[in-house]
Amino acid sequence: MKISNPLLSSGYKLVVENIVVDVELWLSRLKSLPPIQQTTVDEHEQVFRMYTGDYLGDCDYLWAESERERLRRLWLHHAQQLSEFYIRNESYNAAIKVQEKVQELYADAEDNYFTLMKLYELLSNSAAVEEQYWLLKKMLQEHLAVEPREEIEVWYRRWKQANAIIQVDAFN
Repeated sequence: MKISNPLLSSGYKLVVENIVVDVELWLSRLKSLPPIQQTTVDEHEQVFRMYTGDYLGDCDYLWAESERERLRRLWLHHAQQLSEFYIRNESYNAAIKVQEKVQELYADAEDNYFTLMKLYELLSNSAAVEEQYWLLKKMLQEHLAVEPREEIEVWYRRWKQANAIIQVDAFN
């Protein structure tokens, strides 16, 4: 790496040689991924795990925001594809791990909570469904001062009713 300052220039120029940039490596790997199937899912998982958070996330550079958003959207799209693959193949625990990572990095994604609620329902994990619902309500209240959207509320009420019937039957 060289930093040069020619006398006639009013700035500096950074010349980098033989440097691996993690963002470029991740983008290259993401773009070269084959379609998700049983034989390629491990490769998709590796690329999914390479993303550890927002581009220059600990720096508040306005100039980096559009690139930060672009990379975030690419990762979220890939995460959604990976999760959908696992769900189609009834690998619900693997789908949950993907969704939990999304939630860890982007806690304000309402759909993520809803997806986790439905996945936990498939695994008959009522406590986890309840936890996701209350985490969603808390997040929405703290960040936006709103309630979950109607679709989620309707689903949750129906789930609660069905779950209450199952619990009553278990005591009889």
